[in-house]
Amino acid sequence: MIKRRLVEFAVVCLVLTWVPWGVLGVLGVDPGEGVGMLVFALAASGPSLAALVLWVRHRERRRVVRWSGVWVVAAVVLGALPPLVACALMGELPALPAHAGSVVAGAGGVLGAAAYTFLAGPVAEEFGWRGYVQPRLREYFGPVGTAVVLGVVWGLWHVPLYLLDGTGQHDDGLFTQQALTFFLELFPLSFVMLFVTERLRGGVPAAILVHASWNLTQELVPPLGRGEWVELLVMTSVAGVLLTCWTPVRRGGRVAA
Repeated sequence: MIKRRLVEFAVVCLVLTWVPWGVLGVLGVDPGEGVGMLVFALAASGPSLAALVLWVRHRERRRVVRWSGVWVVAAVVLGALPPLVACALMGELPALPAHAGSVVAGAGGVLGAAAYTFLAGPVAEEFGWRGYVQPRLREYFGPVGTAVVLGVVWGLWHVPLYLLDGTGQHDDGLFTQQALTFFLELFPLSFVMLFVTERLRGGVPAAILVHASWNLTQELVPPLGRGEWVELLVMTSVAGVLLTCWTPVRRGGRVAA
């Protein structure tokens, strides 16, 4: 049953995402303007939309999240820490205020930057990755295995963006340092999200906060260049520390990893 649901999710998600992106690419439509922007945004919401479709179809109950200041603070700090530490170690902190101000102004102010940060990625994806896929992978894998599998899936889902002209990923290029460090960082980041969603019981909202905090901080700090490797190292170190804090969880009367 669980495997079938994962296959269903994969099919629905790819149809909702890769097909529209492919059409935009074939037709040469700019994904940053007019109808192209609308199609692109809906397609980018494929993971969360796929989860919604399957939840409704199978009439599944959603888990109730208990709001806590602990996981809220942890999610924000854990997402922002790697880019900030990398920025500091690369000596770019003095340039941060000016660069951050320029980014916020370009997004239409603080509210515009906040709205874009939460919608473009976190809300569009996390109901699918952390809300639907992650709990089902946990039936087969431990914390590390789940993070690795989900990191691979998450990375593969992004690949078409590097082939679609008009996206930031296409500008970076697929076979570049930026792309390599991005894909590698998805593995420890997936573990960090697993920790805040499961161990701290923050659920999808916690994953959204981590994702949003990571995205926003990466935009606000000046371009890191080779410092992206430092960010990867910091994120991996954070995941390693959290792994040492992992303790067994009781599920249905039995102890699970």
